[in-house]
Amino acid sequence: MLQAGTGRISALRAEWRLLVMLGVVFALAGCGRGFRPRDFANPEALFRASLLQFQKQKWENAQAGFEQLSNDLSAQDPLLAPVLFYLAITHEKRQDYLLASQAYMRVADGFPDDTLAPDAVLGSGRSLALMWRKSALDPAEGLQAASTLRMLLATYPNARAAAEAKWRLDSLDDKFARKDYDTGVHYIRRGAIDPAIIYLKDVVKTYPNTAHARLAWLRLHELYTKIRWKDDAADACVAMWKQYPDTDLEVLKMCGKEPEPSDSVKVKKDTVAITLGALARPGP
Repeated sequence: MLQAGTGRISALRAEWRLLVMLGVVFALAGCGRGFRPRDFANPEALFRASLLQFQKQKWENAQAGFEQLSNDLSAQDPLLAPVLFYLAITHEKRQDYLLASQAYMRVADGFPDDTLAPDAVLGSGRSLALMWRKSALDPAEGLQAASTLRMLLATYPNARAAAEAKWRLDSLDDKFARKDYDTGVHYIRRGAIDPAIIYLKDVVKTYPNTAHARLAWLRLHELYTKIRWKDDAADACVAMWKQYPDTDLEVLKMCGKEPEPSDSVKVKKDTVAITLGALARPGP
């Protein structure tokens, strides 16, 4: 009886192993029947199939198809520009930003008159900007992104993509300003006044319309006051009065309200005006 039961258990285990093995085989067979670019008879069929994978957001399959097409199509083929553009998007969706930027620029460089060219330059700049994740990191990709976006504005100023390029440039300027401002504050904390002033002045000069420009002016005024550079502190106040509204509480606390022109200045201006008016005009 015991031997019969043991034999039945062994048979069940063997059956279970067989089912598992069959499942693995069927799974592998299913994978083998997946999206394979080489299965399509011609580039047009592969393009349609890859585009369908793209619309289903199956980025890996779409990328494989467009990659195959980018290698197979000739430089004169009208499909190449959209193929490269879609390939770039799939790289961007998969966060392969360097490959995305390169693929976008292949569109812009190879087909500068194509309607996709402005969006391709924008995509390249956007991908490079996404590579510069934090302002504290090396800004090389950010600088390259800014250069690419400026090229878009210079080459295609009336393109729809130009509007997005402008606000992306503003966003990059904010990060550049923050990087220099943070560096300046770092030197302040170390007691290194001269390099702190250099970095803060670079913020207000190069990125005057950013939020960090205002902060840089405030820190500069504090430094000038601390080291008793009265003229420079006064110039900082004049700059802040011009740049920021008279309701800015920090500026008011630091500099007070902008003074009205003095009576002596008004008198001098009036005297000059009267004198000029009294001068005889030259005859015809």
